[in-house]
Amino acid sequence: MRRRRALAACLLPALVAGCGSPALPAAPSPFALSAPETITLEAEAGSGDGDLMHRSRASGAMTIHLAPGQRRRWTFQLSAEASQYELLVTYSNDNPGATESLRAEVDGEMLGALQAQDTGDDGEGWNVFVAERAGVIRLGAGTHTVTLESSGGDGCIEIDLVTLRPGDIEVAARPHRSWQEDTVVLTAEALKSRG
Repeated sequence: MRRRRALAACLLPALVAGCGSPALPAAPSPFALSAPETITLEAEAGSGDGDLMHRSRASGAMTIHLAPGQRRRWTFQLSAEASQYELLVTYSNDNPGATESLRAEVDGEMLGALQAQDTGDDGEGWNVFVAERAGVIRLGAGTHTVTLESSGGDGCIEIDLVTLRPGDIEVAARPHRSWQEDTVVLTAEALKSRG
């Protein structure tokens, strides 16, 4: 009888634990990073300068209208393993005159700049959107920021989306373009390769 009670005392906790209580892991589970995914940031979700505009063909039917010198910033989290990301800016630019430039920074560092295209005139161009690459950067897990700043042109540009797309992206070898003056600045290495 004592043996039965001793056996019951040993088995009962194991049986109860198996009925509805999760089993304890044998060893701690390691933290696993996820695979890189595309990050899409709506312009209106950012902070900083710019006016909210309603555009029927924009993602979420809204854009941010940036005048020269205005900046917009987005903060986002990555839980993915380190990967190369292409930064794309989707914008519209109703432009009868000179086109605007957009400067892109990631985590406070200059990534690149792009010269905006004219997407139409006489008010129609504000509802025509193009996506252009502003640069390529390697990012790992953590908190990151993207900042866009408008400059020059005939007035304004409207930002619809900022997209970070992961993958093996080829970076075109080209001279760095000066943001303020739109002049070509060649490094010593680039000058040597030109002969």
